[in-house]
This record gives sequence, C-alpha cells and structure tokens, in this order.
Amino acid sequence: MPMSKIGYIQRYLLIIRLIKANPYIDMETLLSRINAEIGIYDILNIGSSERTIRRDLKDIRSYLGISIDYSKVNNGYYIPQDEDQQSDIERVLEPFDLLGSLYTGKKLPGFVFTEKRKAKGTEHLFYLIKAIKDSFIIEFLYLKFDNTLSYTRKVEPYALKEFKGRWYLLAIEIGGKLEERGEIKTWGLDRIQSLIVTNNRFFKIPQLNIEDEFESSFGIYADKEKSVEEVILSFAPIGGRYNDAFPLHHSQKVLVNTDKEFRVSLNVRITYDFIMELLSQSEGMQVIKPQHLKTTLINIHKKAINTLQKVD
Repeated sequence: MPMSKIGYIQRYLLIIRLIKANPYIDMETLLSRINAEIGIYDILNIGSSERTIRRDLKDIRSYLGISIDYSKVNNGYYIPQDEDQQSDIERVLEPFDLLGSLYTGKKLPGFVFTEKRKAKGTEHLFYLIKAIKDSFIIEFLYLKFDNTLSYTRKVEPYALKEFKGRWYLLAIEIGGKLEERGEIKTWGLDRIQSLIVTNNRFFKIPQLNIEDEFESSFGIYADKEKSVEEVILSFAPIGGRYNDAFPLHHSQKVLVNTDKEFRVSLNVRITYDFIMELLSQSEGMQVIKPQHLKTTLINIHKKAINTLQKVD
C-alpha cells in the first residue's frame, strides 16, 4: 500500500482517538495535538492544516461511518455517546490500528504473527459497499463446494456480514427458485468471482430489517424455518471464563457463576453453525435444555467415535 495512503489512515486514527478521549476538543487544540503526535509514525508528507482536518472529518463520516459532531454550546468536536456506535468504532479501528503500526518506521515483523490463512474475497468489499449504498443490482459467478462454477447470479444486495473472519453478502436473488424469491440469501465472498456492479437500480423493501433477520440466529444463516428456543448450557470453570468474556450470543444471560460451574441461558435458533460451535466446546460442557439438542450432540459424538474406531 502506498505510504501516502497509510498516512491518511494514521491521521484518521489520530483524529478519532483524540476526539474520543477528549470530548468537545476545539479545532486549534485538535490540530496542535495531531501535528505533535503524528511524528511517531516516521512517514513524510502527512502534516495537517485546518483545511486538511475538516476534509478528514468528512471522510471519516463518509467512509468509516463514524459520526463526529460539532457542539456550538461546548465549542468543540465530539463522538455521540451511543453504546452501539462505540462498539462499532472499536471494530473499525482495530484493523486500521494494526495496519498503521505495520507501516511505521519501527516495523513489527518478527514479533507480530498474523494468521497464515488469509480471508478471501475481501477485494470485493469496496464494490459491494457501493452497490449496497446506491442500490445497484450486481452480477457474479458463484463457486460451488465442489469448485465448479454455477451460472451467473443476479442479486439485489442489502448488507455485508462478518462471521469468524469470513465475509458474506446478504442479498435477494433475482430469478432464483420460486420458493426462495424475496428471501435474504447468504453468499460467501470467497466464492464470488467475476463480480459486476450494474447500472440498474432496485427498490429496497422498506420493511426488511437485516438486523432483525439475524436477531435470534447464530452465524450467517437466519434459518427462519427454525423456531427460537431457550438453550441452557453448563460449563466447567475454564470454559465458563471464556464464555463470560466472549458470550456465545447477545441473548446470553448468566444463571450461575461460581468456582465450580458457569451456567447460561440463550434464546436462539439451533442452526448448524450453532451446533458446530457447541461441538468445539464439548469438553466440560453440558446441555441442560433442550433435550433434542443434547441428543443431537451425543449422536454426532457417537458417529465420530465409530468412524475413528474403523480407522486402522
């Protein structure tokens, strides 16, 4: 990535961090702090002026989706104290913080180790975001699980969703199966090829709320055919500490938290993704409710044991 682009990113980061840490900071102070701190990045040509900062503020709102407002009463800039936005800001800043650090004069390779398996399909993100924002129909070839290409898909894109390091497009297919028409379907970006953003616009369904679609789901499939169920799980202390720090689902409620047991309740659709997640935490976990989930996990383990025993 060109150094000039990295300079922009680092300045964006500084502006967000400074305003977040110093609500109602005025332009003069903001400009002074930026020029004083930007030097740690050892990159040339990233100095700032008031005109530059005003342009950056506009870009941060447009490209990163982070609201930065100006208070006439307090004579300064601030980020609205909305809990959801604060969480979103941290998620946005995390990869940019790492990217900025890797491109400083004091490079980190040698003691920073990233995942060898890189996410595929992220080259489509920019074009998909534009298509979603401007309501453009898109076309693409989709790679099947057997690595053969299917026919050209034409879809109305509504949203992007991340799950376990992979990105997915949420869209309504045009001319798909009759029984699936008008339904949101999920497409893995890593399996999308020959993406084309057409000049044809579509009208978004106003009553379709993507967030509500996945409210009670775990993972990338809403699976509306499954009903929402109460799930009660019990974990050993070690597993409990993990699930206390990283809840399985936003509906998670702690029922018991002692040095012997960590018990939670969830209200979710029991999808394939959810079952796979529970299997990954099988050791030290008990399913208290519902019984059919417990039976499903037992049968999967039995089948796995039988398969392993057949191997010489």
